[in-house]
Amino acid sequence: MSQPSPGWGPDGTRVLACRVFQPELASLGVGENQARYLDQGLHRYPDRLHLELAEALAELENDPAVDRVILGYGFCGGGMQGVKTSRASLVLPLAHDCVPLLLGSAQANPCVGCGGTFYLTPGWIDHGQTPYSEYFATRDRFGHEDALWVGEQMLASYDRVALVDTGVGLLPRHRRYAQDMARLFGLAFQQMRGHRDWLRRLLIGRPGPGLAVMPPGKAVDISLYPQAKRLPVESGSDA
Repeated sequence: MSQPSPGWGPDGTRVLACRVFQPELASLGVGENQARYLDQGLHRYPDRLHLELAEALAELENDPAVDRVILGYGFCGGGMQGVKTSRASLVLPLAHDCVPLLLGSAQANPCVGCGGTFYLTPGWIDHGQTPYSEYFATRDRFGHEDALWVGEQMLASYDRVALVDTGVGLLPRHRRYAQDMARLFGLAFQQMRGHRDWLRRLLIGRPGPGLAVMPPGKAVDISLYPQAKRLPVESGSDA
């Protein structure tokens, strides 16, 4: 299968994605002028994510040359529910959140992140919020014990931290971050190989397993997603 390369994509195609994907998408040839990235913290507030996606799509469609938008988002706790374009086609991955997209097609279980592993990538560490970053923010205000308790509550359903190496952007400081986070909260640590296969196929934009192409005006719905009964649509869910 051909791979996107520098100068990727026709003039009428744009990418709208979570900023955690920036290293991987850049490595696949997506230039800054071809992409719009939104803050990772929106995953924690699906209603806000939905509104920001709608606004960003409208802004992209203000350019009459744009006729296709590729979304770098999973279902994200319901943030994608009802998202639609007015005149551009919409290409989206059928994953419950970002984790399966970063693990790639070799482990393309659409709910692979539903278990007891907290996944990190360089993009997530650099641009996202984690219980470890929340620990430092809380410690500065309330001290170590309270900050540790908050982090432990956030990680109550997890037993390990996994650092995913997608082949781009992984530095020693990212490994130290993941190891220190695991150590602080008493979790196991592992490093695992990720893949960019699913992202490659997303950029190519051809309908197939794990991908959908929506015509203008057709809204995204939970029924599109595998294992739909396991995907929450209520607001306030963490993606």
